[in-house]
Amino acid sequence: MACTQLRLGLAGLGAGTINALPELAAHPNYRITAAADIRPAALARFVSDFGGEAYDSIEAMCHSRNVDVVHILTPNRFHAQHALAAIEAGKHVICDKPMATTLVDCDAMIQAAERKGVRLLVGHTQSLDPAIRRMASIIGEGEIGRPIMVNSWFYTDWLYRPRDSYELDPSQGEGLVMRQAPVQVDIARMLSGGRAKSVRAVTTALAANRPIEGSYSCFLEFESGLAATLVCSAYAHFDSAELTFGIGLQGSSAAADGHLRSRQLIAGFPTPEDERSYKEATRYGGERSPKDLLKRKPPDRHAFFGLTIASCERGDIRQSPQGLFVYTAEGRSEIPIDPSKRYTTAELDMMYDAWVRDQPLPSHDGPWGKATLEVCLGILESSRSGQTVAMAQQTDYRIQGEARS
Repeated sequence: MACTQLRLGLAGLGAGTINALPELAAHPNYRITAAADIRPAALARFVSDFGGEAYDSIEAMCHSRNVDVVHILTPNRFHAQHALAAIEAGKHVICDKPMATTLVDCDAMIQAAERKGVRLLVGHTQSLDPAIRRMASIIGEGEIGRPIMVNSWFYTDWLYRPRDSYELDPSQGEGLVMRQAPVQVDIARMLSGGRAKSVRAVTTALAANRPIEGSYSCFLEFESGLAATLVCSAYAHFDSAELTFGIGLQGSSAAADGHLRSRQLIAGFPTPEDERSYKEATRYGGERSPKDLLKRKPPDRHAFFGLTIASCERGDIRQSPQGLFVYTAEGRSEIPIDPSKRYTTAELDMMYDAWVRDQPLPSHDGPWGKATLEVCLGILESSRSGQTVAMAQQTDYRIQGEARS
């Protein structure tokens, strides 16, 4: 191509887009040229912010001659449909996690991308934050010996954030496991080499007015013999930020106070329609959406998807607010890592490098996304059946040197 920038089309202008937009807009190798959404207010805001092409159909946007890459941030059940529309139009795809809701759909996406000769990246996951990628690099290069155990805990208020009706319907491919577990699964697979052997898990659904999983506890065994535990509670009690940033002077963390506010907010909606309307207002273009979105300053400390500790033969590693702590027989040392370039920037970098060099993506490609979905579906199946579920679609993790500071 003659242009030096990849032209980006946004499929969906919801809450996920709000999180990604500051980095999408700031990346020097991309230009946001188009967006598609069914909400007129979102499209009007997009035209005001970017002056690009606005479509009420994702399929129509995919045929734009001013789009090279389609970034899919639509509800889970539409991921395969929208990815296939982009791929068949010859566009590269960055797809939100999970890759799809079935392994059959994953296969269709992978085969279509191979046939059309385009790149398919499964991202929008904090596993691509620089601290996690550096942790995977240290482990993969054997700096502190062979990995033996990974443990990850995430306690959050996710269940008590305002939701649309489809987000509370497990039959729509939503829920805690499908929405949040892909991140923890990605992290565990990256730190463990990639190939999970089996899954044993238990989920709970305790909130009467929110009939989706509120927690999961998962035990993963890997082909290497390594074991990993993944724990997530979204019931808005304890907050795992306390384990990373500590408790404030008043005896409670700001995050824990936020959990209380989340519960109070949900309790204050008289009807599900009131909650849905509130959620609608927080989406891009809504009256409650951030007005200074593109003026936000880069973060000065790392975001945490819970606390992850990787244990190796000669030491342990975990995230710190400014990078990584490494614990060995010589004591604790800290590796500083730039926190400003989070997972969205990593996704864009990976796609751009693959495009410039005409090479496969180094990681988080279609087969990787399918393998992560297999584990997530295994968590749900294991909880239903009470049995250990064997994995058969796993892939290796390829170390990325660019994770270094």
